[in-house]
Amino acid sequence: MRTNGMLIAIDGTAGTGKSSVGKAVAAKLGYGFLSTGEMYRALAYKVFEKHIEPEDHDAVLEAARQLRFTFARQPDAALKMYVDGEYLGDKLRLEEVGNVASRVSTNGEARRVLTDKMRAVGEDGGIVMEGRDVGTVVFPDAEIKFYLDASAEERAKRRVNQLKEAGQHADYGQILKMIEERDWRDSHRAVSPLKPADDAVVIDTSNLNLQQVTDAVLEKIQHYAS
Repeated sequence: MRTNGMLIAIDGTAGTGKSSVGKAVAAKLGYGFLSTGEMYRALAYKVFEKHIEPEDHDAVLEAARQLRFTFARQPDAALKMYVDGEYLGDKLRLEEVGNVASRVSTNGEARRVLTDKMRAVGEDGGIVMEGRDVGTVVFPDAEIKFYLDASAEERAKRRVNQLKEAGQHADYGQILKMIEERDWRDSHRAVSPLKPADDAVVIDTSNLNLQQVTDAVLEKIQHYAS
């Protein structure tokens, strides 16, 4: 048994509500919550900021090695991430950074460096970790694993609504195309392709709201723990 409790892995495609569900589950259990995608976005931000070509294998690898992460748990269970002592916040949400993140994440050696950093954060348990390969690569020994999915159309719709609520312009066709391209890249990359772990609980969230997905996840965890 890990020192602080279970390690719960939530993987899945982009836009399935993994972060919202993971945070709600962590808060309910008194655990910390970490989105591993934030760590890839941090690398992408540094690559973007330093004008490194995302396909420049060695420069991206060196940038990954230099990253220093520290975390502070927030009242909502989220682990607030500091990169080299700086809180990057909304800078990580830039579309350009998201695009670079998807490209640098195909760098196998840089992935391995970040995977080691993720393991250092989660190995003692008491944490819900969300990402693309937490249950398959980062923590194949996680106590319980989930894989959330939804149709690309539904996910594009959700993203459009998110952007509109934030007062930003959103083009459904463009967003759908980006989601489909990202799905293809994530599931076809040579290292850690996106797929459910053999022992993951798969949940299709297309027709479920956040509360319903959260309840389904908590029910499975309760069943596992009893």
